[in-house]
Formats: sequence, structure tokens, C-alpha cells
Amino acid sequence: MNNSLRKTFGGYLALCLCSAAALAPLDAADARTRNRSYDRPRQKVEAPAPAPLNRPLFFVVNIGKQRVTAYSNDGIYAQAPISSGSRGHATPTGIFNIIQKNKHHRSNIYSGAPMPFMQRLTWSGVAMHQGVLPGYPASHGCIRLPYDFASRMFSATEGTERVIVAKGDVVPMPFSHAKLPEPAMLQAPGNDHVASISDRILANAVNVAERNGDEAQKIDVKAETHDKADATDKLLNPREYALAMTKIAAKSAEDAERAASPARRAVEARVQEQRIAATDLRNAQIALSVAKGRLDAADKRLSRLGDNEPKRAEAEAAKAEAETKVKEAQTQVEAAERAKADKDGAAAEALKAFRQLDVSRSQAANGTLFWKRRLAPVSVFISRKNQRLYVRQNYIKVFDVPITIREPGKPLGTHLYMAMQPAKGSADKAPKLRWLSMTLTEPSEDLVESRSRRRKGEEEQQRSAPNVSASAALDRIEIPEEVEEKISEMLWSGGSIIVSDSGISNETGEYTDFVILTR
Repeated sequence: MNNSLRKTFGGYLALCLCSAAALAPLDAADARTRNRSYDRPRQKVEAPAPAPLNRPLFFVVNIGKQRVTAYSNDGIYAQAPISSGSRGHATPTGIFNIIQKNKHHRSNIYSGAPMPFMQRLTWSGVAMHQGVLPGYPASHGCIRLPYDFASRMFSATEGTERVIVAKGDVVPMPFSHAKLPEPAMLQAPGNDHVASISDRILANAVNVAERNGDEAQKIDVKAETHDKADATDKLLNPREYALAMTKIAAKSAEDAERAASPARRAVEARVQEQRIAATDLRNAQIALSVAKGRLDAADKRLSRLGDNEPKRAEAEAAKAEAETKVKEAQTQVEAAERAKADKDGAAAEALKAFRQLDVSRSQAANGTLFWKRRLAPVSVFISRKNQRLYVRQNYIKVFDVPITIREPGKPLGTHLYMAMQPAKGSADKAPKLRWLSMTLTEPSEDLVESRSRRRKGEEEQQRSAPNVSASAALDRIEIPEEVEEKISEMLWSGGSIIVSDSGISNETGEYTDFVILTR
């Protein structure tokens, strides 16, 4: 067979073998392998090589397109496909936050199923994690991510990032409005700053009158004011100021702990001396009791003897000796009582000094916690349903106050306003935050009609969301000036304001930010 014929035959044979392999039936194992999509190449993160992350970072999940987009201060940071909840296990839509992270998490609900790179959104069981992506909704409510994206975002997040979940597109848009707060520039703390954080907070507190007649609330407004006449002072934005105050509070706590330690040891020493004095007093009292017993015995013996009996002189001598012993024992008891009183007083003084220092230590420790909380992004929620404004920071309630919303019977919609870093070139002394707005077109859970109330046979359609723009929503909201000032003291990039028709969701609780459900 010549070479040309051999090549032709070889090519034909290879084609036949490939065709036969393609037509051969799959066994069960192969079929399962084909049906499972563990991060195929087409499902990898579509972003190029990882770029430096410029915070803040937040996520937008599009259920309709089965896609997640991560946004940073510079715009789109990364994108990836997802697999959301299947029929009967729909992924809830709304505004969430990452509230827990666990690289090797296993489901508490579904027989310990692995959920690598888990980032929890609700305590009821919804999370983002790496998982199987078949190309359609297939989870039990979680948001499955491809491996590369899940791993990369797990490393990138700090645990406070916003996550917006919607049925359609939610595109962050540059936004500006006169009612959006600006960060307050605060005078840098000096070396003579007071150590007691709680005293400073109390001194700067203001009363916000409750418009509905409830008891007024205290809010620590104006943590540090700036003297405009002194233009040479360094001004800090709220996060820089919190960092500086955290260091001061930590030093105060360290000093208070250092001062409390010898005071604690002094109390222990004084208490030990007090115990020794009490023991000495008890021993002296026992010696006095023994001496009195011997005196009574000597006196009884003497009373039984006649005046001329030969042993009377001996008995009188024994009684005199017993009386001397009683006097000596009484002197020792009196001395022991004085010593115990002195030791009791010293122990009481030492305990009083320690308690005073312990109060200072506790205040300093609370100050450290307070300023660490101020490092986290501030979160504001405005509810049309409750006519109130709520503030949380680091998942801790700061305060809530009543506000006025014009035309309260008309919907506001659901809007998220995110504070981003100031634009490059902003003036150092008055940097203006950039804002992004996102409007969720789905109505809030309080506006969705309950199925139980629909008439039998009526066509089931979801009520369309109110057509209220992000700007029009803010136009109708009036916030007290002192509350705006307080928010300005805590506001920096990463902070957010949520406006919604709904009230506090049942998913909002301990160790969560505000959770707004639209379905």
C-alpha cells in the first residue's frame, strides 16, 4: 500500500472510530458526569486578570439572566454566571448584606451538603457559595457561584458588603441630590484629648424630640467640632477620625488596665491581711474565754475553802494569777479588734480605689468598642410604612427617630443610595462623596398582594412597582437637622441609605444589617 493510500485509509478509520464513539450509548456513570457541570470553561469568571480592588465593593445578582456582577469604586470588578433557587425554592429578592463567611461550610438544613466559600445573606439559610451550575435555576434558594469567582470574592470581601438580588437588571447610576448627606470633617484629636469616651459622648448628646409624643431619645451628635477660625488644624473624614480615636481609646484602655492591675493586687493583699487580723482576733477571744474559765474555776475553789484551811493561800494565789491572765487576754482582744478594724478599713479603701479604676477601665473598653464600630460603614433605612429613620453601624443599632414623609399614602418604591469614594482631585478639607443610586423595580413585600386575598379564578399577576424615581423619593423625605448632622459624622465611602415602602423585615435581627425583601 503506497503512502497516499495509507494516509487516506488512516484518516477514514479515525473518522469511523470517532463516529462510533459518538454513537455509543453512555453508561450511567458517564451520563451523570455529563449532566453535572462543575465549573466548565464557559462558566469561569468573565473578567480579565484580577485587578486591584478599590473599595467599597458590592454585588448585584440578576435572577433573570442568572448572572452576578461585583462592583467596586472603579465600576465593574468581576462578573460570573450563577444558579439561583429552583421552582418552589425561589431565591428571595431585595437588599441584603454579607453577615457571615465560612470557607468550608456545610449545610445545616440539607444533610451537611458542602457549601464551599459560603457568604451568608440571611440567617434563615440563604447564601452565596461555590456550587454546581447547570445553566438554569437549580438550588434550594442559595446563589451558586463558579469556583474561580467564589474563591476570589471570598478573599475580597470583608463581611459587610451589600448584595442586591433582583429579577431583572439593577444598574448603579451616578446620582446627586441636595438631601444626600455629606461627611463632616472633624478636627484631628490632640494629645490632650480626654480619656473618658463616655463622658465626651454624654457631653455631646442632644435630645431629639419625638414628634409622636413618645419619650425623647438621646443621640450623641457632634462628637468633635471644628473651629473654623483655626485653619491650620488638620481635618479628618469620619473614618480617619474613628481610626485616630480608636488608637486613643485603645491606649486609654491599656492605661486603665495597667492601673487596675496593681489596685487589684492591693485589694487581694489587703483582704489577706484582713483575714489574718480576723484569725488573730478569734485566737485572742478564745484565749480570753479560756482565761475567764480558769478564773471562774479558781473563784469556785476558793469559795469552797474555809478561812483557816491550809490550801486557801494557794487558792488565792491561783485566783490572782487567773485574774492577771484575763486582763492580759482582754488587752490582746482589744488590740486584735483595733488591728482588724484597721485592716477592714484598709481593705475597704483598696476595694473602693479598685472599683473606681475598674469603672474607668470599663469605660475605656466601651470606648474602644464604640470607635471600632464607627470604623464600619453606616447604614440608614427610611421606612414609609413606619415613618421612621433607622441607623445601624457594624450591624448594631445606633438610633431611630421619627421623620416626615410628604404624601405618606403614596408609594416611594425601593431605592438604594451607595456612598463611593470622592473623585480624584477633590479638595482635601471638604471631599465630596460620589453617590450611586439603584432602584429595585419589584414592589416591597408590604405592597405585594397576598394570594389568600385574591378572588377565586382571578388571573394571578404581580402588582407592578410604583414608578417613583430615586430623586422623587428623596424629595418627599424631611429629616431633622440634628439627625443629618449625626449621620454626617459617621458617613464615609461604603455607607448607604435605603428608602422603602416596607418596615423592618423579619430577616433583620441580631448581627444583620437592614434586610429589605421585595419577594
